[in-house]
Amino acid sequence: MPEDSMMKKPLFSVIIPTLNEEARIGRLLQSLENQSFKDFEIVIVDGGSSDNTVKVAEKFSAKVFVKKGCKEFPSRNMGAKLSHGKILLLLSADVVLSVDSLKHLAKEFEKDQDVSGICGLGMPFDAPLWMKIEYLFHWRLLRLWMKLTKDYHASTNFMVVRKNDFHKVGEFTDEIFADTIFFNKLGKKCKVKVLPKSLVFVSGRRARKMGFTRFTTHFLWVFLFDYFPFLRKSSVAKFLQTYSSDYRARHR
Repeated sequence: MPEDSMMKKPLFSVIIPTLNEEARIGRLLQSLENQSFKDFEIVIVDGGSSDNTVKVAEKFSAKVFVKKGCKEFPSRNMGAKLSHGKILLLLSADVVLSVDSLKHLAKEFEKDQDVSGICGLGMPFDAPLWMKIEYLFHWRLLRLWMKLTKDYHASTNFMVVRKNDFHKVGEFTDEIFADTIFFNKLGKKCKVKVLPKSLVFVSGRRARKMGFTRFTTHFLWVFLFDYFPFLRKSSVAKFLQTYSSDYRARHR
């Protein structure tokens, strides 16, 4: 029997795409190292960083695979294929987990074996107050929208899905908002759950860089693009996209 088949598979595989995240990846990996729940592996797919991202990741015993030029969502697909866990925890490199995040997630999947996917709010931890208010407002609106319409939305800042269902539904496409597109398909075929409380905290670097006006414009664009697909090619949507200058951040 091959050695790999004799090894116990971890419950979670934490999938993280990176590209020049030296300044941030250590903070996330340290929060993973501090988890009270230890049954997980870390799989990083690096798109060809020119800084020390890979060296930092390897110090934390992460499994690092370098594929130069690989974009965000193809990197996540690759990480899923290379993973061994039963459940995929999809994160971005600039988030931080609370010490019991994985413990709470394990309980959620244990108490309801039918749940296939989970999403939740990523609350900014180092952002100005106005950004935190916008995030909270958007999250409450999103939860209400999903409850009323069964139109599911999620971000790979924090998304959890059973590995078998991830491949069954069809993985991520290589397009903008592929995370929401995937989670919506998952919600149509399987049971998904939206957590009312935050288990992860996101960086406010985008807000600090963009400022109040441009970041708020970005939020408005996301709202139109995400909730009303027929408006995606409208002149209003194109203007908001150009003004917010955030396309490259979501679809590099």
